[in-house]
Amino acid sequence: MLKNKKIRGASRPKPSLRPILLQIIGQGLFLLSLAGLIILGTKWFLDPKRLPLQEVSIEGEFKHLNKQDINNAIASDVAKGFFGIDLKSVQAATRKLPWIAQIKVRRVWPDQLKIQVKEQIPLARWGDKSLVSIDGIRFSPPLESFPQNLPKIIGNTGSEQRVVNRFKTTQQQLQGLGLRIIEFSIGDRQDCYIIFNNGIELVLGKAYNQQRLIKFHQIYLLLLRQHQEDIQRVDMRYANGFSVIWHNNEIPSWAREAVLDV
Repeated sequence: MLKNKKIRGASRPKPSLRPILLQIIGQGLFLLSLAGLIILGTKWFLDPKRLPLQEVSIEGEFKHLNKQDINNAIASDVAKGFFGIDLKSVQAATRKLPWIAQIKVRRVWPDQLKIQVKEQIPLARWGDKSLVSIDGIRFSPPLESFPQNLPKIIGNTGSEQRVVNRFKTTQQQLQGLGLRIIEFSIGDRQDCYIIFNNGIELVLGKAYNQQRLIKFHQIYLLLLRQHQEDIQRVDMRYANGFSVIWHNNEIPSWAREAVLDV
């Protein structure tokens, strides 16, 4: 008697991992090769011997700056070549020079660096060791480079732009008097104090400076200008008048008889 035998179905062949591994290895080698080429290419481009900077063009109007000082400041950056140079580093290096106000840097293919420079324009001395520009920017070049005959401005650190604007406004309002400001001071309490080129001191205080300047303009034209050699100080800190301190504390005869209505 024959026994029944179970017939098993044919088994499926297991997929081989070898092709997948070879594919992964191939892709990895390709990526490594590509990365190596990129690194080598980058090194080639950044090599200053490949594309050295042959010309550095510095443009601008200079009264106090020296082009050689700028070249010296950026020499190490220029040595890195056309592609290797860091433009932000060039800007940072040149901004350390005290007379620099603004600077723009760009590459020009294939071997040129162009630098456009705007120099600080000094308005006045700021205290004894700094200058302040017409834009209200304080900077501190070497003392020997300070221009002669600049007025002196005294104010608190951080108040430069506000004090410069006030100085400019005061200058405009005093036009026509033949007076030049040689010292302009704004104190901690915002009191305004001025010394003119003829030696007269003007005290304005902190309130109603506009009206006080207008009043000083009037009385100086009508009365004080022709007797300026007698005057030491004019104090405008009065609601309805002003006071004068005379040289040697002696009131001149003309002042005893003067009548002024402004």
